[in-house]
Amino acid sequence: MSDADNKSTMYDRSDLGARMIVYFLIALAMTVLVIHLVSWGVARHFAASRVAPAPRNAAVVTPFEANPKGNPALLFPAPQLQADEVSDLNKFRTATEERLNTAGSGHIPIAQAMETVAKNGLPVRPQPALAPRARFGSGDGTSAGGGGGTEPKGNQ
Repeated sequence: MSDADNKSTMYDRSDLGARMIVYFLIALAMTVLVIHLVSWGVARHFAASRVAPAPRNAAVVTPFEANPKGNPALLFPAPQLQADEVSDLNKFRTATEERLNTAGSGHIPIAQAMETVAKNGLPVRPQPALAPRARFGSGDGTSAGGGGGTEPKGNQ
């Protein structure tokens, strides 16, 4: 008896056949076509409902003198450069020192603040009460693991 005659060694004919594969490919092609048609329709809808931009001169009306044509020096503003860096820095430092040394809305002079901290100290949050820790060897003399603490005997 050869293997071809033995029914248990033949392939299973109940598996997916060629007809089902063709049906699947047709369904896949139809699905891709539907997706493309829907995407095309959505793109056309949004393209048709696009808001038209306003004309360039609709919102801003400027006189002719404010918009000279041809001369770039008149079109663009002059750069805002720092004329004297040293005097600007000195003005800034003076204003900062004045603000630190005078009382104002919401702040006190720095000397007064330092005196207050030196006199009263910094505010401190109260420490939370901790549960007492078990210490190794602080138990009742029972064997290891039988009720003793966790710290070595020298750390009590």
